[in-house]
Formats: sequence, structure tokens, C-alpha cells
Amino acid sequence: MKMNDITVRIGGQAGDGSLATGEILSKYFRRIGFYVATDKDFPSRIRGGHTSYAIRGSKKRIFSLDDRIDVLLAFDEDSILLHMDELESGGVVIFDSSRKDLEIKREDVRKVKIPLANIARKELGLEIIKNTMALGVLSKLFSLDSNIMRQTIRDSYKTKSEKIIEENLLAYEKGLEYSKDIEPMEGYVIEGDKVAPDTLLLMGNEAIGLGALAAGCRFIAAYPITPASDVLEFLSRHLPEKGGVAIQAESEIAAVNMAIGAGYAGLRSMAVTSGPGFDLKTEGIGLASMIEQPVVILDAQRAGPSTGLPTKTEQSDINHAVYGGHGDKARIVIAPGNVEEAFYFTFEAFNLAERFQVPVIILSDELISWNKQVVKRFDLDKLKVDRGKLELNPVSNEREFPRYDFQEDGISFRTIPGVEKGIHLETGDEHDVYGHITENASNRVKMMDKRMKKIQVMKNELFPSVVQGEGDVAVIGMGSTMGPILEALERIPREIKFIRIRTLFPFLDDVALHLKDVKIAFVVEQNYLGQLEDLVKLNTGFRNTVGIRKYDGRSFRPGIIERRIREVMGW
Repeated sequence: MKMNDITVRIGGQAGDGSLATGEILSKYFRRIGFYVATDKDFPSRIRGGHTSYAIRGSKKRIFSLDDRIDVLLAFDEDSILLHMDELESGGVVIFDSSRKDLEIKREDVRKVKIPLANIARKELGLEIIKNTMALGVLSKLFSLDSNIMRQTIRDSYKTKSEKIIEENLLAYEKGLEYSKDIEPMEGYVIEGDKVAPDTLLLMGNEAIGLGALAAGCRFIAAYPITPASDVLEFLSRHLPEKGGVAIQAESEIAAVNMAIGAGYAGLRSMAVTSGPGFDLKTEGIGLASMIEQPVVILDAQRAGPSTGLPTKTEQSDINHAVYGGHGDKARIVIAPGNVEEAFYFTFEAFNLAERFQVPVIILSDELISWNKQVVKRFDLDKLKVDRGKLELNPVSNEREFPRYDFQEDGISFRTIPGVEKGIHLETGDEHDVYGHITENASNRVKMMDKRMKKIQVMKNELFPSVVQGEGDVAVIGMGSTMGPILEALERIPREIKFIRIRTLFPFLDDVALHLKDVKIAFVVEQNYLGQLEDLVKLNTGFRNTVGIRKYDGRSFRPGIIERRIREVMGW
């Protein structure tokens, strides 16, 4: 018996409505008090190609999909060919048999064949709403609350015309009608609440956009790139309401320099991108480091190098984020592990950028940025804006403002253009305290020491690692590997310590402390080279590591991690 935990994969050709159906189902799960984890899989093309959307709903808190799916809702033959092996024994495949009556060879699953497209076309005059009909079939099979589903459908199309809403509600009723003689699934119980909890269903990019707004971000510049573009689109809608500006720049290079310029003018600013665009922003990040200019940069990682797999997930930008660019420079690199952290990390990124006058890089990945989770409403009362050493009323008898004056903590006072007694220069060349270019050797040493001193100063104010469990066996991860790691460890009845690294640069001393009594550590990451593993070894001196790596563009499942740990440990 599987209680209150179900994973559904919806597949079809682009345009079949797989993503729209998944969105409605995700909203339904949230309404009945379930947590949600989703995973979109679609090709990087404008039209056509196979698309699928996996949605897991559970009463327990989850952050990832399960190993296998319980339901395959297949709108086309490709869905059967590609995803049938994922289906749990005892699960069900719902197949739209309109195009052909495909033979489904597995005997250990239930098969429900309904010509959804034909029914929608003949009885409703609109083939495209077959996807909403399918929700009716799903409701019957799993005894979902039809009243809550109807309200969810209505709310999902509330920005459309009343005609479209009614068409979809009618399609849902047709789905219920045509499945009235189907027996409900045995072995599954889906019991939710009648009152929707006080939660939000958000994808990571939406949480990042909300975090930026809450932090007082008033400028964003970006060049469109998956999977980061949603942040630009979100802030394009909402920044004008706050008196802010969103710009689609002509290039990635222009975008980062616009954001740096807006910050120089006094605005909290950010630029968002993915791997290929992050490459191009490297020179701008160096400029921000040299002139000690606050700026926030999102790198929503995808599979590379080059164009790579634009719509697939990976964690292969770690080395670039930590080491990328010429010269020694101060920066901060942080990695949220879920949608909730994506909000709070983004908010704090703006504080950190201004407090330490450095670029702050938020290292997300496609799975966090694009996929959805249920989160508690954000606690805005505990958020506090900190603009650091921003001086808007300089008191000085000097003709110029000593922008780069030497302070004990390495952080100078800054000001913005137009402020009385605030005149100074900012240049990418080495400079003196007023910003004047100089190649003086002793000045160079003092300025470098000043800028780099911030690396030690900032360590106490960054995101420490999160540690769960005890034991002399550890698992180390970052970002979206959090969910599958937690579920994998639940299945192993042994004492295992999970160390989740949230600050990648400067690398914090707490990781070495957490490894003090550990004999072996498994490092879980989505790249080929083991970039996180190398970072741990370099900064802690701990050598007895085993890499668990995945680089096919698809996210981890708990079973992969569980099996590897058991194999190595002989458990």
C-alpha cells in the first residue's frame, strides 16, 4: 500500500499539453496539503519534439522525485517507448489511443487506453483539451477530489476568457464520464486536506525574482538564455511597479556592465545568465572586483560546455564560479539547495554584495531554477536590508572623496555620483585611494592586501554548511542534490552524516571541522570531473572521498545514491 505519495509523468509531443496538465496537477497537490517536487524534460527547440513533465505529490516533505513513477500519462507513442521502464510494478499507464492502438507489453502494470484526442475533437470540437480530459481519468483512478480539481482548473485558466475556462471544465467532466466504469487503483491511497494550506507553489526562478524584489533590487539586465530567462521575465513585469528598470541587453557582456553601472549609480542591481553567458560575464566580474562594486549575478547552471544541453541540468560551473577570470580577486559564491533557500539566498546576496563591496554569484542549477516546490510563505519580518558602508553625506575637507581609503576590515566607504563632496574615480586599472591610476609598487601591494583581506573578514557572515546526522561515514553535496541525498539516507539504516555546502567561495572552515571524525565521504555532484570533490580536498586536506557523479543532463534519483553507498560500504 502506497500512502499519500505518488509520482506522475505526463508525456507527449510539444503542443500536447503535457506541461499545462502537470501545472494543474501540481497546484491540486498543493491545495490538498501535499508537498510537491517536479522535473520538466523538453528539447531545446522552438517547436516539436518529445516533452514530459514529472510531478510528485506527497504528504511528507520532499525535494526530489522518487526512483520510479506510479503513473505514465502518455499522449503519444514516444512516451511509451521512452518512459515505460520508469513505471513502478503495479502502476498504471494511461494511453491516448487516438493515433494508434499500441501494444503495451509489460504485464505487471495496469493499462488504461482511451482515445482522448478523438473524443475531444468529436464531442468538444477542440482536440487540444484532451489533456484536461486526462485529469478526469486520473481523478477517477486515484479517487481525487473532483471539486478541488474543478476549482484548480478554473484558477489555472483565470487569466483566460470565461469560454476557455468552461471548455476545460467540460473536458474534465468528459474525462470523468468516460472513465466512470474504470475501477480505482488498488494499492494507492491519496488523502488530502479540504482546506488549502498557507503555502506557495513556486519554481526557483520565481523565488529568486521575489527575493530580489524584497531586497530592494531595482535594476536587472540580462540577455535571454535558458534556464535563467524567467527571472528577467518575472522582474520585467514587477520592477516597474516598484520604480525599477529591467533591460534585455544586446549581449551578455553589455548586461553585466549595465548592472555594474547601475550599482555605481546607487541601485541594487543584478544580472542573470547560464553557463555560456557566465563565460562572457567573466571580464565584468573582474571589473566589479577591482572597483569594489556591489553586483549580484545568477548562474542557473545547465549542461555544457558550449551550447551543451540548454534545457538539461548540471553542476559543472563550480570551477568557473570559484576560479574564473584572470588575477586575484574577492568574490562570494553561494549555492541554494531548494526553492525556499533560493528566495532567502537571493535576498541576502544583495546585502553581502554591498556589505563587502564584491560581486556575489548565486549558483543555481536547472532543476532548482525551473522546477517547482511547495514552500511556506516567506517570513518577511526577519529580513533586514543592509547597505554596508554607503556614505551619502560625506564629511571631508579633501577635494576628492577617498573611495578606496584603507580601513581595518579592508572595506572602504563608498558613495554615489552627484553626492556633494563625493567626487572620485573608478577604474579597472590599479589606483590610489581616490581612484587615480597608478603603477606605484607599494600602493599596489597595499591595495591588493586591502581587497583580499575581505575574503577572511566575510567568512563569518556567509552561509555555513548544513549538517544532518552523525557517524564516521559522510555524504557531501550542494544545490539540488539535497533532495535525493536526504531520501537515499532515509533508506539506509546506518549512521551517516550529510554535509551540505552552501558557500563555495570563500570556502568555509566548518567543512573541515565536520569531516574531523569522518573516515570516508561520498561526494554527490552533477558533473564529470568531480569539481566539488576537488574543492573539498583542496580546502580541507581530506582525501578519502568517493565521487558519485551524474552528467547525462537528468537529475539524481535517491536509488542511484543509495546503491553506490551500499556497494562501496558492503552494506
